[in-house]
Amino acid sequence: MAETLLSDWGVDDILTLTFNRPDRRNALDPGLLAALAASLHRDGGRAGAIILRGAGDEAFSAGYDLSRLTGTAKDLDADSVIGEAVDALRRCPAPVIARLHGHCHGAAVELAMNCDLRIASPALRMSVPAVGLGVVYRYQFVARLVQICGLARTSDLLLAMPELDGERAYAWGLVTEVVPAAKIDERVGSLAERLAAAPRAAARGTKSSMNLIASRGMSPDDLERAQQLRAEAASSPERLEALRRRQKNVTGS
Repeated sequence: MAETLLSDWGVDDILTLTFNRPDRRNALDPGLLAALAASLHRDGGRAGAIILRGAGDEAFSAGYDLSRLTGTAKDLDADSVIGEAVDALRRCPAPVIARLHGHCHGAAVELAMNCDLRIASPALRMSVPAVGLGVVYRYQFVARLVQICGLARTSDLLLAMPELDGERAYAWGLVTEVVPAAKIDERVGSLAERLAAAPRAAARGTKSSMNLIASRGMSPDDLERAQQLRAEAASSPERLEALRRRQKNVTGS
């Protein structure tokens, strides 16, 4: 069986981590998310910079694998593996650059938003269609979106559920910059080399300082109430039907 997360070391201890499920648009599953968290914990201290990308030319990642969902409250079990991967990205000492080309949806958007820099091509297709699937998204992700692009744009993204291309995602503040698809690897590589060449204490201290500021935006009471709301939505019969329709569209059967 092919590895679902590829790990490749380059010059100056630049580490490239690649979601390797191109046949499913690099959809995320528990094994892949656990492997990502483990790699970040294991190798983040050594790395001068980390590049996170998807295999192939079609997708960064289509999001959490719909075939893993049941349409019941049990689907909230995915929170733990998604949360562990997100926490690993934030706690990773090395700065992480997301290379965003093609599809990037749902949980993949949460991973991208918790990278330190996000370089996109115009061919980016970004959306968070959770409401259409009967899902209230993780409060931590909602808070992160508000911090990055503000309440109004977060409302647009989560409730209107648009699909954003690279230029629109940039205009909304969701990506760092947009470069032509033919130049994206060159640009991501250049940024990684610059970060890896910088004094590590400065790069890591800057990342940690921003994380301290971001962490002040959430309280335990808010998290508990948000989780109650998510549980109510996850167990609704309307959500089960919405998921069945989406799975049917994906499989074409």
